Amino acid sequence: MSTDGNDEVGQEPTLAGRALLDETAVAEAHPTAWADSDVEEPALYDDSDRRNWLISGVVFAVTAAVAALAAGGAYVFLRQSRTETPPPTAPVAAPSVSESKPLPSLPTSAVAPPPKRSLPPAPVALPTQGGIVYVGTQSRKTACEVTPGTVTCNVQFVISTPIRYGIPANVVTISAVGELEWGIGDRGQQQYRALDYGKVYRAFGWTITPTTEGTTFMNDATAHGMTVSVEGVMPF
Repeated sequence: MSTDGNDEVGQEPTLAGRALLDETAVAEAHPTAWADSDVEEPALYDDSDRRNWLISGVVFAVTAAVAALAAGGAYVFLRQSRTETPPPTAPVAAPSVSESKPLPSLPTSAVAPPPKRSLPPAPVALPTQGGIVYVGTQSRKTACEVTPGTVTCNVQFVISTPIRYGIPANVVTISAVGELEWGIGDRGQQQYRALDYGKVYRAFGWTITPTTEGTTFMNDATAHGMTVSVEGVMPF
């Protein structure tokens, strides 16, 4: 039978080997006591990445809260400013003063001369030979005799006149002092000078003014007289 290493493995241990094993086992199996200080504390868990992430999140949250508060305060401030501040008034532009340009001078021929005041026509002096002046109107319905103290007119009246001798009066006389008298008369064949409208006549101190509305006789010394026509007599 071979005595190589393979055979040695399958043999029973010897006494010497057991004694040696026992010594070793005894020496190692002896219990030993220890103190708490001899126990090592477990090392703390240190995760730097997670810690940095948490710090970043806290900083972001604080920043967002501060930004929200600032935005809210700015909104309130702007709203109060908009409410309290009156709208600015538009500036009023000062009226512009434009220089007035001189008007072009008109030619001398284009300037109308001022109207001339028309002077009353000079009275026409009637001839006074014989002490009586006979005048009449253009209509031939009024014929008058002028003397220094009176004016007597024969008129074809179209109105009712006072009754004299049973018939309506057709003659009226005015004195230099303004006394009026009605009467009856006839012209006869006497010739009377027709007076022109628009002219003024004078005889024996009387100013005679014939118009289409009537003929006025005024005494220059007393300013009395009358205006006579077929429609009536007005003494003054």
